[in-house]
Amino acid sequence: MTVDEFVGRNGISTLGGNLAAILATLSLEIVSVNWTHPTVGIRRAVAGRIIVVGCVMAALIWEFQLTNVTSFELASASPDSAEVAGYMLTHLCYLTVAATVITLRYAALARAAWPRRRVAAAGLAVTAVGTLSGVGYAVTRAGTAIAHLAENDWPSMMDTHIVPTAGALATLFITVGLSLPMIGQRVVLPLRRWVAAGKSKQTARS
Repeated sequence: MTVDEFVGRNGISTLGGNLAAILATLSLEIVSVNWTHPTVGIRRAVAGRIIVVGCVMAALIWEFQLTNVTSFELASASPDSAEVAGYMLTHLCYLTVAATVITLRYAALARAAWPRRRVAAAGLAVTAVGTLSGVGYAVTRAGTAIAHLAENDWPSMMDTHIVPTAGALATLFITVGLSLPMIGQRVVLPLRRWVAAGKSKQTARS
């Protein structure tokens, strides 16, 4: 709401959050493409995904221009107009498809990495669980919105408890999953390398 008031446009906060979520799925896909595709085909695969995401974001921004509701209403699962419903379902349908693809890909990567790199495999598996939670978030919220449009509202707990819980779990698991491979890895800053190299030279001279 504060962002909406600062910018002077209703719903801009939700639009920013939705675009950020789409970019997050793109980054996860690019990482998996980099790990799985042959070197020759990486650029084409990445370019294809960027084009698809660009088209989805352009459609979402165009649909957003047709709405004029607050960020809270745009982020709820109870759209009050066809324009708001179209915007929400475009975002949620893309999120469902992208998160499903990412879940399957990261689960396969975790299985392949398990024999040799257990920590990395665990991180990939947790990330897959996070994107699976994202699928649950998108499907539940889309189902609630469609039910509301059909005047057959689902229980209120779907919108107040299940949807936000699934979204929070998705964020948590993805963050933890991407962080796991770094556990136990020591990062040496350039300054420390320089100091260490200086001490090694002094020791060699003495």
